[in-house]
Amino acid sequence: MPGLKRTTVILAAAFSAVTFLYGDTESGLKAFRAKDYATAYKEFKAASDQGDAAAQFNLGLMFARGVGVKQDLQEAMRLYHESALQGNAMAQYRLGFRYAHGWGVQQDYAEASRWYQMAADQGDGRAQTGIGNLYEEGFGVQQDNRKAIAYYRLAADQGVAEAQYDLSLLTEKGKGTTRDPAEAFALCRKAAEQGYAPAQEKLGSLYAAGTGVTADPAQAYFWSTLAAKQNTKNAERHLAAMAARLTADQASQVKQSARDWKPALAARK
Repeated sequence: MPGLKRTTVILAAAFSAVTFLYGDTESGLKAFRAKDYATAYKEFKAASDQGDAAAQFNLGLMFARGVGVKQDLQEAMRLYHESALQGNAMAQYRLGFRYAHGWGVQQDYAEASRWYQMAADQGDGRAQTGIGNLYEEGFGVQQDNRKAIAYYRLAADQGVAEAQYDLSLLTEKGKGTTRDPAEAFALCRKAAEQGYAPAQEKLGSLYAAGTGVTADPAQAYFWSTLAAKQNTKNAERHLAAMAARLTADQASQVKQSARDWKPALAARK
């Protein structure tokens, strides 16, 4: 069975940080932040056993990442299910993600679409992106670029970089929407400014070709350099050719700017 696009990038983004829920487990969260994982586990476990959805989700994260406990993906999935069945959107998203990518569970696009949809209906931007991916690819649902566009827009308006990038690609090609290179460029730049590597790579190529924007070799080299710093192979391959279009001083200045650059926070509505 084929996999979703950009799986490695999405996996890295999804697990780069732990996002816990408060619920009735504030003491557990304080303990976790103090790296008192034994107390955090005890607090989360007690609340989880009482059916607290936030605690179930928090405990699931600890098992999923192996923080304070031995990593146990099956136990994490069990806890996510318990939390998700109580309507927890973050747990629903996590289930959708894992089923979509076969992470800790057998890959099942139909099951992924079910959980993604539940979370997307609650306004979760990452889930909206996920269900949009499934509609774009036709995995677990009937392929439909218009539905993919609709979900990407909802997520992009919340500042989700992946959705901004996905929407940019479809807008550039005119799939499911009117072709608009300028709008595609603007969306891609928003995602790139948040540090999303595929968008940075794409933005470099847009500046190099002058697609949707006036061609700018310095900007092409700048964004490609940022993408290459995140081990984006295509960007790495193109760097030498892009540098050749600049003077040595210009290339040096761009490299310094890339070293100093910091990603922007998502502008969420």
